[in-house]
Amino acid sequence: MSAGDRGAARPDGGAGHKLGNGAAGALILCLGLAGVPALAEDCSRAAFDTARATGGEAVLCIARPGGAVRISVEIADTEAERSRGLMGRSHLAPGSGMVFVYPTPRVVGFWMHDTPLPLDMIFIDAAGRILSIHANAQPFDETPIWSGGPVQHVLEIAGGQAAALGLAPGQRVAPLD
Repeated sequence: MSAGDRGAARPDGGAGHKLGNGAAGALILCLGLAGVPALAEDCSRAAFDTARATGGEAVLCIARPGGAVRISVEIADTEAERSRGLMGRSHLAPGSGMVFVYPTPRVVGFWMHDTPLPLDMIFIDAAGRILSIHANAQPFDETPIWSGGPVQHVLEIAGGQAAALGLAPGQRVAPLD
């Protein structure tokens, strides 16, 4: 996201950025995947950990009624990356985003400082379930947007995509679960 370290508004140390090396992946709906215990190989913990270690893209699969949604993401897992987030980005393709990874669960606050595009923020708890969604965060708004409880991950996608994809609290996000 376009979050930055703002003292009391950012007690978690900020939000990050790695997105930009072709993170625009095609949105793919995987029909029937929501009820399958094992998700697709590219949504595995091993694939996510490899992408995290190499600075590459990963795939998140969000289980929802009617099938899972796959989102290609870059990973922001250092304080510097979380601080930068999606600042300065003018476009974010459908089916792509950025996932912020925190070492431990915490209440986080994000803002839209220097971010010219609206974003949906999906707050994900330590069990890999969507805790809350903030839809269409307004560009350049410096008002903190709080997670609503402890989270270990935050997924940012283009504004309006969460509703269009049918994302909702309680849904499972692999491989973060």
